[in-house]
Amino acid sequence: MKRNLLSLPALLLLAFLTTNSFAQKPVGMSEGAMTWTSKSQQAKKLTAMGLAHVMNVEREQAWQEFQTAIENDPNFTAALAFLASLSQGETRKTFAKRAAESAQNKTEGEKLLASIVDEKSTPETNRETWSKLHVLYPNDRAIGHFYAITRATPDERFTAMDEYVKKYPEEAGMYNMLGYYYMNDKKDNATAKTFFEKYIQLHPDGPNPYDSMGEFYLNTGDMVNAEKYYKLALEKYPFMASSLEALQKIEDAKKKTDKN
Repeated sequence: MKRNLLSLPALLLLAFLTTNSFAQKPVGMSEGAMTWTSKSQQAKKLTAMGLAHVMNVEREQAWQEFQTAIENDPNFTAALAFLASLSQGETRKTFAKRAAESAQNKTEGEKLLASIVDEKSTPETNRETWSKLHVLYPNDRAIGHFYAITRATPDERFTAMDEYVKKYPEEAGMYNMLGYYYMNDKKDNATAKTFFEKYIQLHPDGPNPYDSMGEFYLNTGDMVNAEKYYKLALEKYPFMASSLEALQKIEDAKKKTDKN
């Protein structure tokens, strides 16, 4: 599932946490990665899990992790900013305000993070903020991920994404982005499929790789395989909204065909 990621506030976030949990497998802190301020190890762990879901466009699961994180630390900037990014309207404003207040006496990175979800921010200012974060924390995997996918043009995004997978070949989420790049921008379905297959290989227990492969087959007119992969996504997580919506559209199309 891509859901036009570059337009989602969820992409306008974040960085690696001070726990040893990240993405699909634990990694230690490395020099040049961002650190976070919280006395709650549980809040850090939950936010790291939520971050992995955000990078894999699994927003429903991410929300649950971040919400539980702030129950453990109500002033944890990372979780508050993520919740703001995943929210709308007054709820978003409330979380954004809390994130800004929580970051006042914290690190430069946390202040930059809070600025990204400020209601006055724009895609252009946020792109600049990601660049600043990328310079400050060059070995932060999450910052590198969001830096790459928020570049201004498709070619700039591809260059940054290609560099990212060379540096972090085991990080699943970027293969999803590359799959969509080849499918939508390059119109190269053969290459796109290889990236979606790699995505499934690296993140086999998550719903989004199967949802993305379902969309690939939907776009190429293979309704049988599209339905198959959307159902596989729901086996991993039964509340995957995009898969549920896609299967409903496929079912409606079948009924319309039968009537004709």
